[in-house]
Amino acid sequence: MTVSIAFVPEKDLFEAKVDGEHAGQLEFTRRDGVIVYTHTEVDPAFEGRGVGSALARAALDAARAEGARVRPRCSFVKNWIDRHPTYAGLVEEA
Repeated sequence: MTVSIAFVPEKDLFEAKVDGEHAGQLEFTRRDGVIVYTHTEVDPAFEGRGVGSALARAALDAARAEGARVRPRCSFVKNWIDRHPTYAGLVEEA
């Protein structure tokens, strides 16, 4: 199984494909220079295979590369950051 992640800027999302088939997406908006992760969705056929984690990692790595701060409104992304504290420094201070 090969998971590939693509940034789709015209739709403000990251899309996951598994062996070329749509498997999920992570949606975001930008507010006041902060990337707000709003929703992560994985197709039920691909749940439990690391697709959500691949989406979160790709989105957060992209934010890190551009020097952006993030606001995880999506509970999946928030919990993922909690489990991967090396990404905690990206989170906007409250």
